[in-house]
Amino acid sequence: MAYYVYFILGVMCFIGEVFTMDFSLMCIGLGLLGAGGASWLGLGFGWQVLIFIVLALALFTGIRPLALKHLYHKNKNIKMNVDALIGRTVVVLTPPNPQDNIGRVQTDGDNWRAHFSAPAQKGQDVKVEKIDGNTLFVTPIQKTEENK
Repeated sequence: MAYYVYFILGVMCFIGEVFTMDFSLMCIGLGLLGAGGASWLGLGFGWQVLIFIVLALALFTGIRPLALKHLYHKNKNIKMNVDALIGRTVVVLTPPNPQDNIGRVQTDGDNWRAHFSAPAQKGQDVKVEKIDGNTLFVTPIQKTEENK
């Protein structure tokens, strides 16, 4: 096969890798570039196939696991979305209504509906205990003389 066919297929694999991001197509694309190099040097079809297989398998079994380990390490301690709000300190915008203990709080520019476990004043810091739907369940933070 002509070397430019290998190079075109290799580049197509690199473009596909942009969409998959699992390094499989990258290994195949590099194998195709190796086979294209063998074709350009004038080696026979058998050598081209052998170089493709050896290079693609070596990259797939050797380099790919290392790349995935270092680029996509999974950390179970990272909290995302609303789970990241639990335990955070937020500020009271609207004090709770005495009848239903519902008020408003603000965190990072977002205005949330909040259920208060105890009375709180506007501007007071409260701690998010849990989240149910679009309601934060908060507890006022008691300031001591040292923290005032």
